[in-house]
Amino acid sequence: MDQPWARDFYAKQNEWADVSRDPITDMHCRNADLVQRLAGGRIGRVLELGAGGGQNAAALADLGYSVTAVELVPSVAQNALELAARPRKGQLRVIVGDFYEVELAERFDIVCYWDGFGVGSDDDQQRLLRRIVGWLVPDGFAFIEVYTPWYWSGIARSGMAGRETQFGGVCRRYDFDANGSRMLDTWWPVGRETEAATQSLRCYSPADLQLLLKDTGLSLESVEPRGAYDPARDRFVEDAPLEESMQYLAKFVPA
Repeated sequence: MDQPWARDFYAKQNEWADVSRDPITDMHCRNADLVQRLAGGRIGRVLELGAGGGQNAAALADLGYSVTAVELVPSVAQNALELAARPRKGQLRVIVGDFYEVELAERFDIVCYWDGFGVGSDDDQQRLLRRIVGWLVPDGFAFIEVYTPWYWSGIARSGMAGRETQFGGVCRRYDFDANGSRMLDTWWPVGRETEAATQSLRCYSPADLQLLLKDTGLSLESVEPRGAYDPARDRFVEDAPLEESMQYLAKFVPA
């Protein structure tokens, strides 16, 4: 991966907030159930990219899937390795490495990428999508969470962009880069803003995504809204329609 901020951001995020140690929650189990539903009940081999602490991967393994989880940052992957060491209905193995560089000999029925697509340029996304095609069996599926430009530009228009929130010993600030259509997510320890690290993710509408797919070997089959955080009421709206959602789950098949 040629985005040097990525490794730094995810390592610092984990150091400051220990996000990889979050337990397996109902949300992770719902993600696993959603994959199973959108795959038509098919149980098989899954590749998860950017697996973080491994909670989604473990939830899939608990349904009987054989899961290979790839995570860039060693400190973040430690929790996934611990989850992989525990008995599960299926199998879970963890690879610490860069999914732009890792070489995998096997092919998978399903490839998943939760909450992280959009690192780098459009060319970077296309390069990753072509890699995903190479990892899929001919009748496989890819499920990728994609941030929406309308939600994040709306955050900017509403005046919420730039506002700081604090949880524990960490501050967080959202912004939107309108020129690049990028969600900006900045974290820092309380009182140490000079150490701040920022995540920058490209936002795509489904129409944008269709254009991105040209010559990648993938076809967009469907999108599933993933809800929206309502900052005014400080709550997450799970059943928000697509036009209000902060992200959606895109289902791809080999073209």
